[in-house]
Amino acid sequence: MKNVGLTINGTRYEIKLDDAFADFVNQDLEAAGINLATDNKADKLLKAYLRLAKQAASYEKEIELLVETLDGL
Repeated sequence: MKNVGLTINGTRYEIKLDDAFADFVNQDLEAAGINLATDNKADKLLKAYLRLAKQAASYEKEIELLVETLDGL
């Protein structure tokens, strides 16, 4: 287990996650412009969430298309 921590509007949040998932979360937050070592504004976290939500929606559409394709075989 690893700690993932970030500060939003002056409040520090830390959570323990599975090692591999913690690494993914840290990398994704950094890629979204979240600085894990300093304070962040809430809008940055919202933008990071929306970025992941868009990605998840895209994956769902791709999976549906693959299922439809496989059903047609």
